[in-house]
Amino acid sequence: MNIGMRQSHKIIMTQTLRQSIEMFQLSTVELAELINREFLENPLLEELNTTIDTDTSEEDINRSLNDEDVDPLSMENEIYTSPDTIHSADSADFDRRRAFIENAVSATESLNDHLLWQARMTAANNREYRLYERIITLLDENGFLPGNWRSMVRFSDAGRIIEIIRGFDPVGCATGSVIESLLAQARYYYPDDMLLHNMIADYFHEIEKLDWAGIAKGTGQHVNAVIEKSRLLQNLNPYPGSAFASKTIKYIIPDIEVKLIDGEILLSINDDWLPAIGINSYYESLIAKKNSSKEEREYLTAKLQSAKAFIKNISTRRETILKVSMSIMSRQREFLEKGPGHLRYLTHHDIAGETGVHESTVSRVASNKFVQTSWGVFELKYFFVSKIKSSQGDNSGNSSSDRVKGLLLEIIQEEDPNNPCNDEEIASKLKEKGVIVARRTIVKYRGMLNIPYSGKRKKINMIKSEVLHEN
Repeated sequence: MNIGMRQSHKIIMTQTLRQSIEMFQLSTVELAELINREFLENPLLEELNTTIDTDTSEEDINRSLNDEDVDPLSMENEIYTSPDTIHSADSADFDRRRAFIENAVSATESLNDHLLWQARMTAANNREYRLYERIITLLDENGFLPGNWRSMVRFSDAGRIIEIIRGFDPVGCATGSVIESLLAQARYYYPDDMLLHNMIADYFHEIEKLDWAGIAKGTGQHVNAVIEKSRLLQNLNPYPGSAFASKTIKYIIPDIEVKLIDGEILLSINDDWLPAIGINSYYESLIAKKNSSKEEREYLTAKLQSAKAFIKNISTRRETILKVSMSIMSRQREFLEKGPGHLRYLTHHDIAGETGVHESTVSRVASNKFVQTSWGVFELKYFFVSKIKSSQGDNSGNSSSDRVKGLLLEIIQEEDPNNPCNDEEIASKLKEKGVIVARRTIVKYRGMLNIPYSGKRKKINMIKSEVLHEN
């Protein structure tokens, strides 16, 4: 048995470092939640009543990008505050009342409630109502029955009850699929239209492909009669229960705001509503008091160190986001000037090299962050785009995937409605514009932009033309 000593190097991630890394990934809303949790867990942290201006100018960020010494963490009192004005007591009361009203939740009727109300009006007795209830409570938010509903509902009147429910408002619930739902609605609203029933039941896939000629051939009807019936489908709802689905609107609060004014990029962090954080002087003074026990001093000292680290990490996060965002926007100036379709090729490596941070830090900063621009709100990671082969050479910044999508939209908008371009023709037109892409890439980007293939576009244009001609 050999006993000896061995020296080795090991990287240990401290709690402070881990917290700093995790903060980069948080949105401003998530950071606010974290701050509120820290207020509850750490007595050494307190919310300050006054605020100071912490706006960072483009000149400061550019100076940091040029490797000049800028230490955002050298704060004498180590206090992080958000840019805001001092609110009066009346203003604070008004804000609280407004927040209460805005957060008030109004009760809305669900699909189940709506159907059960009709079931109570229809059922002959309480026993029959229970049968309605057993079926209605199985429906999903679209009004469909689960695939195994037969094993879950075992009573002789199930078929009759389901047929009655299908006639409830909204019509078409208690069905097993979109086709069944549309067929139930067609039989309810157009009971004598056998051609429409037949089209839905036997030619639904052809309807999806707008293959009117195939339906006409299969049904023995004239193609114009088929097209006329297809318009009735617009009056039907493939998901009848969707009108009662929860419509909770999730608002996006931009973390960053960027403007281009007189050729200058102005960038700011939208955190002026975050609470101002400081060290609680009372608890800090207890550490130096002699009548405090050893356990109390150790506890308060640990919390004080944690509080200072927390404040530093927030400041580090803010400065890093500003630095990385300014670097990104400087590279994507053409987007700020002209809008979507003008993003240049950009990677995390490019930004990491310019800002002096690690690529993983750039990735974390870009996660869960939204940018308010004059062209709308975009995710920060939207501004990182891949490169496409260009006839101008691989170093051309214009050969990005975003530019290809923009050119693709232009070609589609300018094409002849009666003779749309196929994918090969689109690839040829892109090549004329200096961008070389394969046909499969065109198919991929068409899918991302929800653009159908040329044959379907032609049929859609024909229908639109006929509707305009009738009107």
